[in-house]
Formats: sequence, C-alpha cells, structure tokens
Amino acid sequence: MPTILVLFYVGLISICYVEILAQDLKSEELVAKHLESIGTKEKREAVKNRIAIGTSTFESKLPAKSTGGKALVASDDGNLMFLASFSSQEYPFEKIGNFGGSISLPRVTGGARSPLGAFLADHAKILSDGLFAGSISEGWALLDLESRKATLKSSGTKNIDGKKLYFLEYYPKGLGSTEFTIRLYFDSETFRHVRSEYRDQINPSQDRFGTLGRQAGVRIQLIEIFDDFKTVEGLTLPHSYRIDYRTESNSGVYEFIWGIKIQTYRFNNNLAVDFFSFDVK
Repeated sequence: MPTILVLFYVGLISICYVEILAQDLKSEELVAKHLESIGTKEKREAVKNRIAIGTSTFESKLPAKSTGGKALVASDDGNLMFLASFSSQEYPFEKIGNFGGSISLPRVTGGARSPLGAFLADHAKILSDGLFAGSISEGWALLDLESRKATLKSSGTKNIDGKKLYFLEYYPKGLGSTEFTIRLYFDSETFRHVRSEYRDQINPSQDRFGTLGRQAGVRIQLIEIFDDFKTVEGLTLPHSYRIDYRTESNSGVYEFIWGIKIQTYRFNNNLAVDFFSFDVK
C-alpha cells in the first residue's frame, strides 16, 4: 500500500478515535475538567465571596435602542446580586437577586419587569440552581453539584461559531417540563464554560383566557455567552458576559442583548450581614 494511503488511513482512524472519546466523555469527567480550568481546588475553596465590577450595555433590536451604564455582580455560595444601570428613563436598571433561596426581581419603570426579569421569574430554577452568570458567580452550579441534586447528561460535541464545544444537558431537580431545556457548553481544549442555552416552547394548548397573539405558540431562548478569560489571584474567570434574549411568535421576532465588561474582581470582601438585599439600607 502506498505510503500516502497509509498516512490517510492512520489520520482517519485518529479522527474517529478522538470523536469516540468526545462522545464517551462522562458528565462527571467534563465537570471535573471544567473546575480545574477555573483553578486548583485549594484556590477555589479559599474564596468565600466575590464582587465583579464593570460596565454594562443594553440593546434592543425591535424597537432599535441602545444604552449603557455600570454593572456589579456580587455573590457567595448562597447569594447572587446582579445590578446593571442604564442611561434610560424607560429602563433605568436591571436588578436580579437570589438571596438565600429567595428570588428577587424588582420591577422597572411602569411596574413591569424587563424581558430578562420576566423570563427568570418564569424559570426560577436558573437562579435557584446557580446557573445564571456562570462561573462569574461564587454560587455557580457546577461548584457544588451535590447540593443541586440535578441530573447531567453528556451529549458529545457541537460546532458553534466555528468552535468545537462539549455540551451537557442539565435537568434541575423537580423540573419535568419537556418544553424547557438547559444546555451548558465548554471549550473542547480548555474546558472553560463559554455558553449556556435556555430554550422554552409555549404551545398553543397552554394559552389561557386573556392571552392574545399566541395561537401559533411562542419560542423563547435565552443564551449566556462568556469570553475574555483572565487569571486573577489564581482563578481563571470570564471578563466578558453577554445575554441574548429572543422570542418568536406570530406577533413577530423580538431580540434584546445585555452585555457586561468586567474590569475588576474582588475576593473575600468584608460584607455586611444584610448586604445581599435590594432593600434600601
């Protein structure tokens, strides 16, 4: 057999072998590699709370609007506070909280929640399980899977935006809906968590009296994207965070994008006992 054919078959076998390994990578192995990508066990356990500080942006595709301001994400293993300000009278802020298991989603101007707040209110497990904000948060779900009691399923790899990513199906405890799905994606080389996808399908049969314009059903997706990873005090964490929200129905397509550029992480802060609250101190 000519040498070139031998090399071709060896290469083909190698590619197939790598693909088989990718399919056979168990969920616990993927999670373990992901945690190592953040930092050593000693470094991870040394952090009791953290605050990420940066700038915020908000963009609406329909109607077309854009604004920005400042952002803060504070967390420990049982609390998350997400704050983003915007230079807009119509939408002055976004506040998202999980304080000791109590979800807090203050309403914005007009007594209504933003599309992001409304989605999280309808899918509270994203907050209570520590999925929202990914590894930016000290309460990140994969740091303490045992207490979540969720079910994970390793589903191989997928190419997104030219990158090969491993992904896990995440099934929160007690959530049996087949219309709502959660997928977590990890870089195939570094095992950093780079993407979370939440998808919901509201079928026409679920329409209630008084809900108009949904006869054809509504498809909703919320995607978190994490990038610009840098090492700070032994932990490799994202410094770019983006949230894409999209709904599709017979009423049209609506898209909203939130962004945060993190400038500083601060660890083991001396926080007041009542720090994690949106109540005026």
